[in-house]
Amino acid sequence: MQLQQRATQVLEDKQQRIKDFAALQPDHPFTLANQHMLQLSTQNSWNATGELSMTGVLWWAMNLTVDLAPPHYVVFNATGGPDADFAIFTSAVTGYFFVDPSTLHGEYQFTLEAVAGGGGEVSLDLYDMNWSQVGSFFGMVVGISLSKLAGSGTISYH
Repeated sequence: MQLQQRATQVLEDKQQRIKDFAALQPDHPFTLANQHMLQLSTQNSWNATGELSMTGVLWWAMNLTVDLAPPHYVVFNATGGPDADFAIFTSAVTGYFFVDPSTLHGEYQFTLEAVAGGGGEVSLDLYDMNWSQVGSFFGMVVGISLSKLAGSGTISYH
């Protein structure tokens, strides 16, 4: 399966999980923070492709750089630890921003899952500080990783 097709499938699965949760818990703070995800369409999302790299054993560093419509791009950097992490990889990623990327500056939260032993997959979700999802990326890992992290980092739009 192509990267773009797999990324689309992963995004649709995430949207469905949010919709399922919202149906069960319509007044939950997570549901309220992610109302924009319930009406998401290609007309209110911004495609982006780029590269995600990560290194670390317990203490880690991660960088996401994705291109938007030229000449614009977004950079997200995070470091942390100690965590249950073992990673040295680079991944071509594709995904979407669910808010206008030009509004993204400062500190944001993230979740990342990556499993690879030479080849595998990585999924990265970006959230504002209230856990409202602002982006989601998926890629094929070239390297080694056994990582499941959550933390915060800084994002900048250029």
